[in-house]
Amino acid sequence: MNQIKQNDSEFNTPEFICVLHSWLNRCRDARNGHYQRAEKLFELSQTLGYVLIYSTVFVTVFSFVSHESTPTLFGINKQHIVVLVGCIAAVISGIVTQARFGERAEVHRSSGARYANLARDIEELQIKINAGLILDDALSIQASLIIKEWNNLSEDSLLTPHNKTHSKHALHILIALLFIMMFFFVVI
Repeated sequence: MNQIKQNDSEFNTPEFICVLHSWLNRCRDARNGHYQRAEKLFELSQTLGYVLIYSTVFVTVFSFVSHESTPTLFGINKQHIVVLVGCIAAVISGIVTQARFGERAEVHRSSGARYANLARDIEELQIKINAGLILDDALSIQASLIIKEWNNLSEDSLLTPHNKTHSKHALHILIALLFIMMFFFVVI
């Protein structure tokens, strides 16, 4: 009978092929999750970076322009707008510094690439099994290598979100808005 010994339990080769197929699906899901998260974090990093640059340039340019103190709309004059944009720039600067979206995107991209490599290793093993090119002893060794690499990946990878709820984002946005208002009213 065609059996392999793995961690003190015996599997039939067809059962092991089913396990490999399951591993391959899980590995692809992890790869896709990391790549999607990397893309979202990179887009967020780029967007916040551009907003920070534009708002800083806006404040710098219009700080040297004289503004009339006559109210223009609802008691808000041009100087108020410059101060508000400056407050927004300060808060965005803090968010960008603390959250490190670009760094986290790179870590997710790297984890996604490592999961892609592991998926290819599993696919290669499946092809060798189906073609009868691998002996049972070598199969056990290959399975152990895959498990070891998967464990290493699990320890090093950042978590990817499983659900679409963003309750923490609402709290962060509320804190940012509070600081913007606080900065604005202190300056006025």
